[in-house]
This record gives sequence, C-alpha cells and structure tokens, in this order.
Amino acid sequence: MSYQVLARKWRPQTFAEIVGQGATAETLKNAISQNRIAHAYLFAGARGVGKTTTARILAKALNCRQGPTVNPCNDCAACREVTSGQSIDVLEIDAASNRGIDEIRELRESVRYRPARDRYKIFIIDEVHMLTTEAFNALLKTLEEPPAHVVFILATTELHKVPGTILSRCQHFNFRAISYREIFERLELIAGEEQVRIEERALSAIARASEGSLRDAESLLDQAISLCGEEVKEEQVRDLLGVVPQQLLEDVAGAVIARDSKRVLALVDQVLTSGRNPQQLVRELMGHFRNLLMVKIAGKDPQLVAVPAEDLARLQTVSAQLSEEDVTRFFQILVATDGELRGSFHPRLHLELGLVRMVQARRLAALEELLAAFSGDTLPGKPEPPAMAGPPRSDPAPPSAIVQDSSPPSRAAATTCLDGILAAVSNESPMVASMLGHARDATVAGDSLRVRFATGRRGSCELLQSPENLEVIARASARLEGRPLKVTLLVVEDQPPPEAPPPAEVPPPTEVMPPPEDEIERQESKRILEDKRVQSFLEVFQVQDKPEVRKLK
Repeated sequence: MSYQVLARKWRPQTFAEIVGQGATAETLKNAISQNRIAHAYLFAGARGVGKTTTARILAKALNCRQGPTVNPCNDCAACREVTSGQSIDVLEIDAASNRGIDEIRELRESVRYRPARDRYKIFIIDEVHMLTTEAFNALLKTLEEPPAHVVFILATTELHKVPGTILSRCQHFNFRAISYREIFERLELIAGEEQVRIEERALSAIARASEGSLRDAESLLDQAISLCGEEVKEEQVRDLLGVVPQQLLEDVAGAVIARDSKRVLALVDQVLTSGRNPQQLVRELMGHFRNLLMVKIAGKDPQLVAVPAEDLARLQTVSAQLSEEDVTRFFQILVATDGELRGSFHPRLHLELGLVRMVQARRLAALEELLAAFSGDTLPGKPEPPAMAGPPRSDPAPPSAIVQDSSPPSRAAATTCLDGILAAVSNESPMVASMLGHARDATVAGDSLRVRFATGRRGSCELLQSPENLEVIARASARLEGRPLKVTLLVVEDQPPPEAPPPAEVPPPTEVMPPPEDEIERQESKRILEDKRVQSFLEVFQVQDKPEVRKLK
C-alpha cells in the first residue's frame, strides 16, 4: 500500500475526534439527536481548521446504516465510501474550478433525483466564495427550498465574499483557529503513535509555525520526520522551518535589557551570517516580547503564553526586569522596524538601527517625571512615600533611602562637597546633574556620601532613586574621593523663614510713567530665564543655545 501523509492518515473520523471546534461539533450532534437537520449549512474559517473534515463526518452521520447517528460506525459501505471520497450520494464540488453558471445548472438538475442508495443526497461545495455572481444567483432558489432528501454543506475561507442572500439561507458555523496547546497535544499524540521521538521544543516550534492550522502542523511534522527519521531534534526543525532558535531570541532580548549595543550587533551578524531573513528575526522578536508582556500581566496562563513549561520559567525571570511600559515601547520600535524592512534596499542597516533604538529606549525618562523633577513636586496622583525610620526590613535594603533628617552639617564643607560631586556627575550625565543640583548640600562621612534635599525638592530626590542614577552618582563620587562610597539620599526639614522686620513707613507714591510694553516683556522674559528650574530644563533638553532662547535673553 502506498504511503499516506499524516494529515490524511490522522484526519478525524467522528465528532469526538474533531480538534478545537467543540461548540460546532456539539451543536451538530444535538441537531442530529433531535432530528433538527437543516437543509443547508455554511462552515467558515481559516484553512486547515476542520471545515471539510466536519462536513464529511456530518455526511457519514446522516447516511450511516445505523443513522442518522452522532456516532457513525465507519464500517458500513456508506461510511467507507465517504471516507475514501467515492460515494455517489455525497458529492464534493470544488467551487474554485467549477465556478460558472453551467456547473450550477448541472447541480440543480442533479438535485431533483433521489439518492441512489443512501438516506440523503449531500452536496459539499468547498471554497464556495469562488462562485461567480451568476452562479450564486442560479443557486439561490435551490438552496432555499431543496427537496427533503438533499442537504447542502458550503465551506469557505473568505466569508465576506459570500453574498448575504446565500448566508441568510444557511445555518452558519464559524470555525476558529486552533490554539497552540491543542495543536501541541495533537502532534504529541501523533508522534507517540508513529513511534517518533521528538523534542518538546521541536513540537513547540511546529505548533507555533502552523499559526492555528492543524493540517499545516501535521504536514510540517511529516516533513520533520522525513528529514530526521525517528528522532527529531529542535535544531533540525528550526532549520527546516527557517525560524530563529529560541536561545538566540533570548540572547538578543537579554542584550537589549542589559543595554549592551555591541552584543546586540554581534548577534545580528550571527543571525544574518546563518542565512536567516532579517524580517523573520524582527517578527519572532515581536512574538518573544509579546510572551514577556503576557507573563508580566497574566503570569503562567497557558491560554495566553504559547511556550513550553521550561521556557515559561525563564520568561518570568526576564519579565521581572522590565515594566509594561518598557515592553510596549519595544513593540512600537519592532513594528516600525518591520515596516521599514518591507522593500528596503538595506535590510541589515534598518535591523541594526531598530535594535540599537531598543537598547536606548530604556534610558528614556517620561516627560512627567522630568517636569516633576524641575518643579520639585511629586508625580500627579502619586502619594508621597512615608518617611522611613527604625531598623531595616528583612528584605534586601535599597542602595539608598529617603529619610527625614534635621542634623545640619558644616555649611561651607557641605557646599564644597556638593559642587565637586556636581562637576563630576555633569561630565557623565547632564540630566542626573540637573536633578542633583536641587540638593541642599552633600557630605562625606566615613564610607558614605550623604546628599540632602529640602522637602520641597522631594520629587528630585525620588527620581534619583533609580539604580541607574545612583550608579552614576556613586561612580562620580568614587572618582572624586578615590574610593567607593555608599550613596544615601535624605530629605531634610525646611528651616522656618526668619521673622520679617516691621515695614518701614512708605512715602506717598509719586506719579511715574509706566515703562513701554516691550520693556515689560523683556524684563519678564529675563526673570523667567533666570529661574533655576527653567535653566535646568533648558540644559537637560540642550536648547539653551537655540536662537529663539538667545533672543529672549
């Protein structure tokens, strides 16, 4: 006997074997049990999800010797002929190649005759959307009022192309894409029955590559077995599918998270040298970061995260290092890069620039945070953290903490120390230096650097709490002092303002002419530009030398 491909060998033969279409199968079974068999059905869905298979099972259920039954025997002549496609009372018509009005006229003539042997004469019209307008019009009346012995089953992958007049005459069933988990389990069953040893990651790669089509997945498994024999390895499957290895995706994501541009470029070179498509890498990275986002939001939900169990644990570890904003920003860059790669004459350049933009993306600060730092206010809607006091908690302490402190150091020494730290930090990060410039003073005591902020500058103190900003300050202080220092940020109580002297007697005003409007505007601009917060803003955004700003000065 000639070889039979897996997609045909493992095609479901009963309603119970249908994968991923439980609601449709249950509805059809109930209709048969209750003798509520419609004269026309329409099955719509993507390729390889079971439309034609379900149509054949329904035909067997209606014409089985023991039927109509929800469990066709698959042993009688009617069942065997439907399975082999040789039944004279179950006609399968390919509308892609029989789409004209003449073919539909022949079908209408055939409808008038009773079945040769079976209970029903069943017409399965595949890809029905390919019929011409004239053919659809010729089918309308027959489809609406066929003889009692006729059942129509229409199947389509493009429902929007089927006229509404046809839809209204059929019972409509939507076939959904089959989930990753259902395809994975079906492939695992087939591999076991075929006595093929296949790695879990290899099965996972095939299930993801099938994109919801079980028939495609079975065909890919067939190819993998032909390539590898009875032992299928992940690396061979990925080479067959042309997909990027999971470890390489994790390495690229890790380099992006670690802000290692050199490592990212080296990995890009490795991918392209192996002959893989740059756009394929971008799209698989989108899937990888999508899984990171799902794990970040929903945890270990198998319906949302299509990966093996061992990969899921690593995804959870990596997602803990990212915020939801980080991942969505990565998505935006990857989507833009994918668009740039379409038709690009320099795909490598666009890929490298896109990944380097991802490396730089985590260094961006939200505009609200910057404005809060310049104004000295906390973020809108964000409550101020309570003062930390008492012994440290049992969990690891942060490298610094915001605490209330009222012990003033020597003012001259503190100011000198702060100026030195500011000068050292500004060489590395002007933005950190700008926020540090809001500090009241800084002192070195033993192995600690204490930087103090007034309560009105709590917002700047909070922004400097990030590990990146603290690391910048620590490096600068180490260079300045010649030894490593532990950075501690503190908030000090504001000193009460001195009592104002009693107002002196003011002589009666003398009438003076108001200054011209131009002079008032110039003085107001000068006053605004001399504000320390405005100067910090201009310095961070590097616009202090713009012609428009110089004109205001």
